[in-house]
Amino acid sequence: MRSKMLMVLALTLVFGSPAAAETLGLAWGVVAEPATAGDLTPNQVAEHLEFLQAHGWQAVRAGDAGTGSEKPVVLSFGDPASALRYVVPLLTLYKMPAVVTVGPAQAADPAMAPVLKDLAASPWVELVPRVEEEAGAEDPVRCGDTAVPAGRQEERLSRLALTLAAQVARLRELTGTAPATLAWAPGTWSGSAEAVAGSLGLKVQLPAFTDMPPSLDPPRVALYEVPSWAGVWALSQASVHWDPRDHPVRFVEVEAAWVCAGGDPQARIARIVQVVRRLGLNGVRILPGGAGGAWFETAAAPVRGDVVGPLAHALREAGVRWVMADLPAASGDPGRDVALATDLARAADLDVAVLPATAVPTGRLGEAVNYVRPAARLAWRPEGREGDRAFHLAPPAPGQADSRGLTVGAHNVATADAEAARFAVAGWEWIGLPMELAEAGLKISLRSLAAFALPSTLSR
Repeated sequence: MRSKMLMVLALTLVFGSPAAAETLGLAWGVVAEPATAGDLTPNQVAEHLEFLQAHGWQAVRAGDAGTGSEKPVVLSFGDPASALRYVVPLLTLYKMPAVVTVGPAQAADPAMAPVLKDLAASPWVELVPRVEEEAGAEDPVRCGDTAVPAGRQEERLSRLALTLAAQVARLRELTGTAPATLAWAPGTWSGSAEAVAGSLGLKVQLPAFTDMPPSLDPPRVALYEVPSWAGVWALSQASVHWDPRDHPVRFVEVEAAWVCAGGDPQARIARIVQVVRRLGLNGVRILPGGAGGAWFETAAAPVRGDVVGPLAHALREAGVRWVMADLPAASGDPGRDVALATDLARAADLDVAVLPATAVPTGRLGEAVNYVRPAARLAWRPEGREGDRAFHLAPPAPGQADSRGLTVGAHNVATADAEAARFAVAGWEWIGLPMELAEAGLKISLRSLAAFALPSTLSR
């Protein structure tokens, strides 16, 4: 019954909400018949296109997003070969334009040239370059005073500029026109990288997300990567930025210093991952240090270790949906505070940045975070009796209400769980538990943390 009610809510929001005029972006990967694991079949794609057209969605070209269509949608396909074979006939049938994204290896592969030329010949296809994540494993945790590598960010942006220039030149050679749109694989989009793209004439941005996409203003359109199992409900939920897996949010709070407090830091990260998995948590809140010493690479404070980035990456790999980090408290030096906020946002692909006390989302710190992570949501600390671990969170889309969250302040497992249950009843969606209490609760029983553990974990 509850799942049916949620589905009805989703449809009501999609077809009756004033926010429906926002451009919806959908991205499909490989289309194959028969489909292997992770692929979609042509029939699935046809069902999706039929659903969109039957319910009034109007497919628009990427550069036309936000120009007046009542229910605009940008369609994107990430595998040129299967797009030519299976997708172009569907686009022709439904008279829907779409973009086909081309990665660096695909653009440089001579065998792909005939495929790309045939795609470019279709009036329904726009070829656009795609930025992909750089190869190579994440750096491991480093504890102790860490020298900041000189020019690492500049080197990465320089490589991006060279790669994009080659992709633009290749697509211009194949199509006769230079692309003006750029697609971003999940986790690759940032403000500084977008500035590099803009300098090459790539003004329209299509960042992709594996979870519900954020609300973006043109010329940006957030693309939801449609999973192979997705039916029309996934399209409905993406259009209102709603996913039942995201609500409510239960997170573990970790001080970055704790990772390096003794023993093998990778083993401590494994302990955090175990807590997240056993309790079924979908968030983490990281306390990253401050102006007196930071646990991420920065030139604005002494670096005590490189922890934030590797920790966030490990938790992403464990399935954590929401990565939060508290910005360092104000130091009295505004320039230093902005530098710290920028470097922290660069260290991890943050979903939420919690501003320090007295800071507001429209201030310089919020702007600094959103420059690096344009999709990050900002949280601010309200004045009230909940303490300095409480925050209000900006809504994911216009017209929606703020959310409230906090880390419980109790000192033992039983009172922490009771406190969390009380706030949940009062309508607080985001509730967190310090790492030490989470581990203590696991040693007793999962039922001792019933307000945090998902029902499926309690039944084990």
